[in-house]
Amino acid sequence: MACLSTYNSRSRPDHEPIPAPNATPKLKRPAIHFERMTTPCVSATIAIEIRTTTVNNISNQTMPTEPTSYDLVISGGRVIDPANNIDAKLDVAVSNGKIAAVEANINVSATQRVIDATGLVVTPGLIDLHTHIAADIRKVTNEDLMVTADVAGVNAGVTTVLDAGSTGAFNVGGLVNTIAANATTRVLALLNVGTLGVIRAPEVLSADDINHEAAVEAIKAAPNVIKGVKVRMVSPGITALGIEMPKAAKAIASEAGVPMMVHVGDIMKQDPIAAVLAPTLLTEVLTKGDIVTHTLSHQVGALLANGSLLPQALEARKNGVYFDVGVGGSNFAFTAAQKVIDAGFIPDTISSDVTMMSRFAGPTYSLTECMGKVMSLGISFEDAIRMATAKPAEILGMSKEIGSLSIGAGADISILDLVEGNFRYHDTTGGVGNGSQAIKPVMAIRDGVPQPIDYGPRPWGWLPTQNA
Repeated sequence: MACLSTYNSRSRPDHEPIPAPNATPKLKRPAIHFERMTTPCVSATIAIEIRTTTVNNISNQTMPTEPTSYDLVISGGRVIDPANNIDAKLDVAVSNGKIAAVEANINVSATQRVIDATGLVVTPGLIDLHTHIAADIRKVTNEDLMVTADVAGVNAGVTTVLDAGSTGAFNVGGLVNTIAANATTRVLALLNVGTLGVIRAPEVLSADDINHEAAVEAIKAAPNVIKGVKVRMVSPGITALGIEMPKAAKAIASEAGVPMMVHVGDIMKQDPIAAVLAPTLLTEVLTKGDIVTHTLSHQVGALLANGSLLPQALEARKNGVYFDVGVGGSNFAFTAAQKVIDAGFIPDTISSDVTMMSRFAGPTYSLTECMGKVMSLGISFEDAIRMATAKPAEILGMSKEIGSLSIGAGADISILDLVEGNFRYHDTTGGVGNGSQAIKPVMAIRDGVPQPIDYGPRPWGWLPTQNA
């Protein structure tokens, strides 16, 4: 097991310690001579060597070329950047919070901090397109539904999270002004069609729980955070309002100029009306740019009818509708997932739908575990990376800002460990899927600053159960 090492100046006994990975580094200029000191291992599972280098004015030497000074270089990793068709062993350099270079053998002699990613995978910052991260504005103590933004985000190797309808028009201010404003993770949101969101579930009991004008006003007031509208096709909303409920959400989205995400599958009651409404929803309500979440669900009203994929799902995709996984606590079953995938219907994105309950008790655990679940169904690791980086960035209309390692883009980066083994993944029905690979988050870099990873949702950390 490798351990972190530090380098200190022999001529400066009062030299300050190396900054923590989540601190903003400052360039020091002590004497050039260094003595290596090895510190005890601080990671139980994965080691990243972080080195801080310093530069000295050497007046008596003539250098042919000055090495480029970077704030950070991630060296020696396998870089996978689907947006730029990159899959190679390369270094990634960061300056002023932006991607400065992606190339082999970057000269790091003038770099403030170097992260050795040998044996690891370096990707654009992971994007979780479906989360519930409004814990900070719900309960004072004993939160049992939501997680915080950084628990779902940077502390789990994810740099951007989209909250999918935790709040509505009457309480989204807390999410915008408190959660998004203070989280290290980039926080985006979908406004629930219900005025209070799933903080009060079920969020739609009748038409009185929908306020068109207030919803449009909220979206237009915070366009940098609120990216769309969310509606759940669940009881009692679907029994009280029928197809008029998603139509009301669509009217809000259309006036505000944003897409709509629809939860399919009646997890509240399994009412047959959910299955009756699904074909109409897919072909008559949803339009280009809208999103269906819970593509691999077994619930009544999802994409399977009598064990077969709804033909309207194919029609919706042809019309430009996107399809998201959204594992969640009740929205993923291996039997249903395999039928959907065997029909040739591959989801566009992988998301977690993480909540406090599903993070620790499962079956969600983390975005990286959800990626592993989908990989166990036959999706490649490389495709899973695309489904959690470039594709969600495209859906959000933010491809120039996130989802790639393009030069000049914001330096949101994930470092992952692709672990080989014999892993057992779980779903909400008690079903099991076996996979030969699992993904462990190692580090998130947000706006160029390395962030700490927490211990993980299981007693042993991040990886799923291993078969004996």
